[in-house]
Amino acid sequence: MNLRKIDCVAIIGVGLIGGSFGMALRKRGLAGRVIGVGRNPDRLRKAVELGAVDEWTTDVESGVEDADLIYVSTPVSLERQFIQLSADFAKEGCIITDAGSTKALICEEADRLMHDGIRFVGGHPMAGSEATGVEAATADLFVSAAYVLTPTASTDEEALAIMKGVAEGIGSRVIIMDAKTHDRSVAVISHLPHLIAVALVSLARERSTTDQELFELAAGSFRDITRVAGSSPVIWRDICLSNIEEICRAAEGFQRHLAEGLRALESNDAEGFTSWFEAGNEARNSLSRLGSDDEIVDSSS
Repeated sequence: MNLRKIDCVAIIGVGLIGGSFGMALRKRGLAGRVIGVGRNPDRLRKAVELGAVDEWTTDVESGVEDADLIYVSTPVSLERQFIQLSADFAKEGCIITDAGSTKALICEEADRLMHDGIRFVGGHPMAGSEATGVEAATADLFVSAAYVLTPTASTDEEALAIMKGVAEGIGSRVIIMDAKTHDRSVAVISHLPHLIAVALVSLARERSTTDQELFELAAGSFRDITRVAGSSPVIWRDICLSNIEEICRAAEGFQRHLAEGLRALESNDAEGFTSWFEAGNEARNSLSRLGSDDEIVDSSS
């Protein structure tokens, strides 16, 4: 573990993920000074009150100019803007990283924006909840969660090693992969499940107009599978619009597998349906062996 204390960290976007990152650094003594940068003074004051940052500012230049690490934790649609501003105002040798849920496009753009010794390392902590805002932040959010780093051919090796050390220092399991593989993977395990949850709860609401007791019957399985439908629509709109091709490809695969099970049902093929269900059961058990269910959650920034 390349673990070192970072003198100054600037966090742009002190919400659930940014706030938790600041809390994690401060709890573990991994940063000498943590600066919160944002647009809403009330929320930034709350971040100080909750211990997510030491100080705050609404001015990007003054917020990042002394930083050794800049952590961009904004909605996906704003990432490029703040990565560019960070690169323009950062000191030489500074590392800029992000926490976005898609990586291919932003890593390609960020590489073009770096200059004068400023270094970028793409990142995505696979942790979070349907809750948003710094009020939901916690210093242990990243413990045992996967933290993906997506270096490119242009990534500075020292910067990558430092970010790996930071991620491990806050308790994460670091996974290094290329950005396109990341986007292809999260389309299946994060983005598509959000769409399915929204579609399922919308179906339930539609049916409840005639079956008025439907929601009263909803118990653990329905609540579990639709929990992420409570996430921010605006945040998830931006995430999904940044990964359209891979989400559509994943949806095609999902429809194919669902159709297989439905065909077995329609033909009253008990053996075929059992085999179909068993295959999913085995896959789910394999997932459980990799980590607890609480770890299989995506960030919502």
